[in-house]
Amino acid sequence: MNSIMQDEEKCYITGETRDTTALHKHHIYGGANRRISEREGFFIYLKPELHNMSNHGIHFNKDWDLELKRACQRKYEETHTRDEFMALIGRNYL
Repeated sequence: MNSIMQDEEKCYITGETRDTTALHKHHIYGGANRRISEREGFFIYLKPELHNMSNHGIHFNKDWDLELKRACQRKYEETHTRDEFMALIGRNYL
């Protein structure tokens, strides 16, 4: 499955495509929803330091994390209903 948030594998924030093997895949809805995120394309690619390899990565920034969850839900709801999203993730971020 491809990401619903990106058309190509590059850093979601910087757009860098240098050595894509060095990019980290960030599952937007993690924990119990990680498998759903993988299956549905609810993920983005980030440089390691923007993921979890520095104090300013998404795993340490609740505001950024919430903003991304909302953006992903909006994107999903362009082609699906809110009820379908809720059935998958179990929570409305909008």
